Amino acid sequence: MRIFILTLLMICGLHADETITAGNFQFTAKKPWVAIDYPSHMVKGAITYGGKGPLLKFYHFGAGQGGGIAANMKRWKKQFEGESIVTQEKIIYGKQEVAIVLMEGTFLDGGIMQRKTPKEGYALLGAVIPHEGGDVFLKMTGPAATVKKSQEDFKKLIATAFSKEQ
Repeated sequence: MRIFILTLLMICGLHADETITAGNFQFTAKKPWVAIDYPSHMVKGAITYGGKGPLLKFYHFGAGQGGGIAANMKRWKKQFEGESIVTQEKIIYGKQEVAIVLMEGTFLDGGIMQRKTPKEGYALLGAVIPHEGGDVFLKMTGPAATVKKSQEDFKKLIATAFSKEQ
């Protein structure tokens, strides 16, 4: 009986919601999001869509850091080769305005100091949450069809940070 209870607790733990803290915000990642370990001093948390889907990273650099909405939209657009399709919207969660963007085209994959690999048919889904304690940035890239499929779950994920007053 004891082994059964321990096994049950372990299984429940594998499916528990994951909390990711970035700046002044706490996000609750529920299914279909799956938390992963992502060792980086810049990334405050990382989850994948559906376990094997695109990687979503959470960033917070501190008050006055990170460049704000316009600078990040411009920076993210430069991560695409040639023309890209850009759809931007603002959503209000409680009293907080959030800028959300979907960019589609040929994504130039690779780190800051790495050679870039063009990936056709890719998309970037990002959000900028302005805050006096430092803006929070969410960024996911991957095959356009999968990224676009995740949009509603992405917005629901952001909403979890506003279930209580910030």
